Amino acid sequence: MQRTASVWLVFFFCVSCGGEKIPDGIIPPKQMPAVLTDMHLADGQLASLPIDSARMRRDAYYNLIFERYGIDSVTFSRSVEFYSTRPYLMNELYADVEKKLNTLNLAEQQRVQKKYETQRRTDSIRSARVTDSLQRIARDSLDFKRKRYLLFLNGPDSLYGKPDSITYELLRERMFETIGLKQVNGLKMPSLPPIKPPVAPKPIPSAPTETPKLRPLEKIK
Repeated sequence: MQRTASVWLVFFFCVSCGGEKIPDGIIPPKQMPAVLTDMHLADGQLASLPIDSARMRRDAYYNLIFERYGIDSVTFSRSVEFYSTRPYLMNELYADVEKKLNTLNLAEQQRVQKKYETQRRTDSIRSARVTDSLQRIARDSLDFKRKRYLLFLNGPDSLYGKPDSITYELLRERMFETIGLKQVNGLKMPSLPPIKPPVAPKPIPSAPTETPKLRPLEKIK
């Protein structure tokens, strides 16, 4: 019986306190969570700064919040003191503050994730462009190599060998094979006369380099 009476007493106490009228000069319960949320965000920003910078910017941060909600520092301090002496109200306020902070945290995580994905797509596109450019350079290099060796047979192309030069007869046979005239009536085209290697001129005999021999003088009679 005493336990039941105690429960009812606590119930009536909470109801009477919950229906308490908020005096003038106190921030309303509907507005107080938003004010507290902004104040906690400002405090978190200031905590990330050096001590001297935080002291210089603290008043500016707080004044912006007070201006946003049409209050001043005195009203805010009085409201915090009022709700602090009423734990049942402060618990409700901070439950709402926690929801707002979680929502902001989730939105920030989504923003960072979206920025990361955008940057990753940009990097992928840039990488694809670089890859395409490299492939284009490789194709151009191969095309240049084919053009450079257009008049050469497929021969060893290494450090110790060079492509073999193509002949006029082979070019002629390839051309007629391409247009289908190689086997037409035993068609034979006159070949160019072979180019004779240049004949080296005969060496010119050099003049004798022997010194003339002196004949001994005869005695005069």
